[in-house]
Amino acid sequence: MTAFEQAFVTVQELVTTFDNNYSHYMSSSYSEADARKDFIDKFFAALGWDINHDTQTNPYEQEVKIERSQKQQNESSRKRADYAFFLAPNFKDEAFFVEAKKPSVLIENNPQHYFQTMRYGWNAGCPVSALTDFEEFVIIDCRSKPDIKHALSGKHKSYRYTDYADKEKFGEIYWLFSHEAVAGNSIKKYAEKLPRPKGKTTQKALFKGGFQAIDETFLEYMDGIRESLAKAFKKSNDGLNSEQLTEAVHRTLDRLVFIRFLEDKFIETESHVNQWGSYSTPSGRSAGAWKDFVNDCRKLDVKYNGVVFKKHFIDEQNFAGAEDRLFADICQDMSSLHSPFDFNYIPIHILGSIYERFLGKVVRATAKKVFVEEKPEVRKAGGVYYTPKYIVDYIVESTVGKQIQGKTPRQITGLRFADIACGSGSFLIGVYEFLLDYHVAYYQKKYVDTNITVPQNGDVGLITKSEGKWHLTLKLKQQILLNNIYGVDIDYQAVEVTQLSLFLKLLEDESYNITQALQGKLFSKVLPDLSKNIVCGNSLIGFDVEQMNGGLFNDEELDKLNPLDFQSSFRTIMQNGGFDAIVGNPPYIPIEVFSENERKYYQKNFKEFTRKYDSSAIFISKALKLLNKDGLLAYISTQTWETGENYAGFRKTIFSNYGIKEIVNLPFNIFKDAYIDTGIFIFSKRSNKAYRFFAYKKKEIIETVQDLDFEEIKTSEIKEPDYKIIFNNSVNEVLKKISTNDFIKLGEISISTQGLSESRFKKTNSRTQWVLPFINADVKRYLFSPTNNYFVDIKEMQTLYTFYEAKEKILIRRIINRQDRLDACFFDQAGVFKKDLNPFVITNEDYDTRYILALINSRLFSWIYLNSSSIASKDDFRQTTLGELRKLPVRKISKQTKHVHDTLVSLVAQMLHVKKQPSLKVGFKTQNLSDKKIQSLETKIDSLVYQLYGLTEEEIKIVEGVLR
Repeated sequence: MTAFEQAFVTVQELVTTFDNNYSHYMSSSYSEADARKDFIDKFFAALGWDINHDTQTNPYEQEVKIERSQKQQNESSRKRADYAFFLAPNFKDEAFFVEAKKPSVLIENNPQHYFQTMRYGWNAGCPVSALTDFEEFVIIDCRSKPDIKHALSGKHKSYRYTDYADKEKFGEIYWLFSHEAVAGNSIKKYAEKLPRPKGKTTQKALFKGGFQAIDETFLEYMDGIRESLAKAFKKSNDGLNSEQLTEAVHRTLDRLVFIRFLEDKFIETESHVNQWGSYSTPSGRSAGAWKDFVNDCRKLDVKYNGVVFKKHFIDEQNFAGAEDRLFADICQDMSSLHSPFDFNYIPIHILGSIYERFLGKVVRATAKKVFVEEKPEVRKAGGVYYTPKYIVDYIVESTVGKQIQGKTPRQITGLRFADIACGSGSFLIGVYEFLLDYHVAYYQKKYVDTNITVPQNGDVGLITKSEGKWHLTLKLKQQILLNNIYGVDIDYQAVEVTQLSLFLKLLEDESYNITQALQGKLFSKVLPDLSKNIVCGNSLIGFDVEQMNGGLFNDEELDKLNPLDFQSSFRTIMQNGGFDAIVGNPPYIPIEVFSENERKYYQKNFKEFTRKYDSSAIFISKALKLLNKDGLLAYISTQTWETGENYAGFRKTIFSNYGIKEIVNLPFNIFKDAYIDTGIFIFSKRSNKAYRFFAYKKKEIIETVQDLDFEEIKTSEIKEPDYKIIFNNSVNEVLKKISTNDFIKLGEISISTQGLSESRFKKTNSRTQWVLPFINADVKRYLFSPTNNYFVDIKEMQTLYTFYEAKEKILIRRIINRQDRLDACFFDQAGVFKKDLNPFVITNEDYDTRYILALINSRLFSWIYLNSSSIASKDDFRQTTLGELRKLPVRKISKQTKHVHDTLVSLVAQMLHVKKQPSLKVGFKTQNLSDKKIQSLETKIDSLVYQLYGLTEEEIKIVEGVLR
């Protein structure tokens, strides 16, 4: 009997039992708890879920979390989902929810019940969930932002208990919500087929086959509140400048979010936010919403001791605060029973992603107006892009995971992990989460699985039992945070948000085992002081910057640069050699955006960089210097440094002084709306010659590391002046062959220059000494097709006249064609060339121009160029550059190769003759004959080039297979 058939039999028995005693089960005296125990639990057990935890006894690894009792004072105001279903090994992200009711409550047309279910699912990113009292079963579409007015539109399908006895209808439920089905990705597949909502429920954006996700919506909501708060502050405090307004708004919002988190997690058992403005006082009247807010924050500071509640200028008596009516409206909206946001289910990393983008804007104030705008540095950098969680997880596991593997918690206390451009703290949350999970697994194996009593003089105080389950104590989680987690950011508000995010992570699971009775004992210092762990400063610039310009920086300039000395800020760590791992997503800011003083500082302190580069590469260089001798660095960054000519010095430094353990080149759609090629780069403080390279082959949208479908290629350093990183073993082997003395670079036997823009010249009809034709031409392999040529005066560029006047040239098309081939042609006239052509003049008489033309147009040269050029490897704009063309390897002419040289010259002469024949354009028969002759000549040329370059048959097959 299959699992489905067994489930059908079991559920049929439940249907019979319910039907035989229908009036009893439908009476108001029959409770929800009874319905869950008698029917709903058994229903989902039949669907293959371990409802009673008979096999999944580890409390940290249970696929079903059941809320058996509600501790809130008002059930309708703060409630958790009755059932949350997960799929191993991911016990953090819910697959779907089930909300249970007692049968006497009619759920079919009750918007409140629908709204609750949608709220759980939408906040957690679950596209589909269910609402049931067993008598009814409703599949709810949770992709749209919950709205009580339109909640009923969330119903997709509904069933009565009698439908469960229909094999086909029961199958619809089974193949969506059974363990077997969910393991087969049924939820995602089902959501992708759901129709788009109609009318007012229609929303933009996309998540898991759905519509606007929680992060996008909450970001918009926060943006709206920020602007409203700014106006409310300005209305009551007209003298506030832009910086003060931004600070007041951000601190207030941080507190509001944190308090709502505490409320929805049941860590705070009383409601705060929705009571401000209505607290009773001795006079019988509230002091007002703002005053109530400030007073509560002072009390909460005593409890929590975190940066979010620390005394701030907004708490001062002489600060008027936000205009009270508007502030009260904001508070009521955030805490409304019908607010779409449930902070118990919004993942911490999602809050981080919201804050990351939120921090990219500031409040601006004029005498009459308040508005919000992007920070200048964010605008210049093209926006703020939050790293997807699966990328964070991959990076953390590849670094922190390697460093703690096999270690005891006591040994881990001595390890230090950092993000020196931490932003909202997404990577540090990832590190903290990884460390917590590791400790959980360690103690689970040590004590819980073996039923060994925790010794009083050993790990007591590190794990505790609450409500029948083992947990890491708050004390241990504090210690991990203080011992292991470090961060730096130049933006003070980012530093505060990072601390806030880590505090939220610290408290995330405390709702399950902390009661009001425990709060008095535990919460005196529940949030540790992270001021020495998360530091505000410029990771790239130290106080030695004051030595520049004769030390003439004023306080305002220094404050803007915000220099940081790692030796003093992290003294103990640096004295012990440095950090054990650094992770992150550094900013990709072009060097041109920085101030003149910053550029001078980078030129002086990071000499491995020349000309154009971006800040992400500087961060790599800086971070490597901050690691200890066994340290690891992992960044998601731009791919530009891998092969770009201007990064040659940087690559040499990496290969000479450090090591690359792994490169993962990612698809360009990792960051939404950011058209940039990125990769994951894992560096080692220890030098190594070999590294692992992974390439991503597909183009579809990805959601997990598994979706990346990496292809591993093992390779090693190429010993050439620019230390290029080569992404193909076969190219690597070929390049080794052509790095001997038998080869010479094209640039050593030629002169070349870039084509020029037409705007550089004025047309002329005169025929003076400095007048030459300007060549507009379409260049294909061996074929030059002139178009609309005219004469220009190049007197201002006399130094290039000899080059332009040379009769024999090779013109190489800048854009690589759709067949992934280089296009080059022969040109035997004087002329100036347009911008999309790269002209070469062969200066060594031993090498016939036609011989070089044969090499450039061969399959082998295209293959080498495509696999070793930085720009040619781009998906969006594949092109050639003079610098990389000049490095193409030309086989030297010797007694052994002279006959091949001459044969290639002859074949190219034939090719040029055929290409010029007018018969190419008339008559099918002559056209076909010419095409076959061209094909024959190209085949002969390719074969001779393979022979000349010593390729094996296997290597030739690889080249032929790669190029079309």
